Amino acid sequence: MRSIYVEHPVQMAYTRGAAVWAFDADLWGVCVQAPTAEQAMDRWRSTHGPSTVVETLHGDEQAFDRDFQSATAAEFERTLVILAEQRMRATKLLDELSAEALDAVDPERVLPGWARWRTIREMLWHICDTESRYYLPMTGLPARDREADLRTELAASTAHISSVLRAMPGDQVHRENDEVWTATKLLRRLAWHERGELDAIEELLASRH
Repeated sequence: MRSIYVEHPVQMAYTRGAAVWAFDADLWGVCVQAPTAEQAMDRWRSTHGPSTVVETLHGDEQAFDRDFQSATAAEFERTLVILAEQRMRATKLLDELSAEALDAVDPERVLPGWARWRTIREMLWHICDTESRYYLPMTGLPARDREADLRTELAASTAHISSVLRAMPGDQVHRENDEVWTATKLLRRLAWHERGELDAIEELLASRH
């Protein structure tokens, strides 16, 4: 029986939705979302099996009690491995897709109200913007400016994230603008975000055929 953690309402895949997480090593960075907490839990259990809710957060960008536990060496390493794997996926997409495919707008694609990235190229920029210019500063860590070129930005963001994570204390906690971020929260969010965006890109590409 897995322990799961639920947060709602949150602004992630939905303008106002719910997210379910686990902190198990084999599901590190895995998140299941739905419009409601009940739907998200049903989706989680249908994919990952029986589970028990051990904590529920109400409100956006807070932190579970589990997030306040100091991040372990294994969690740092697992996150870095996932990030390296996903950045290879992102770079491969940039290498293989035509400019037409990268910049096509899919008018029927439904996005949360606050999302501004309509094309695959914009989604790849969004990945870097999120990790280097949102997640890090909200955890009290150094951000970095954008590069002019997307390919350069992907490489530079990778190098920056890796360097910052290797220097970050495992008990890092930062509160800003009513948000709460910790080292453990940062790691699980990094392990989730790019993978989720790239999965969405691949689904988008499949829908075009």
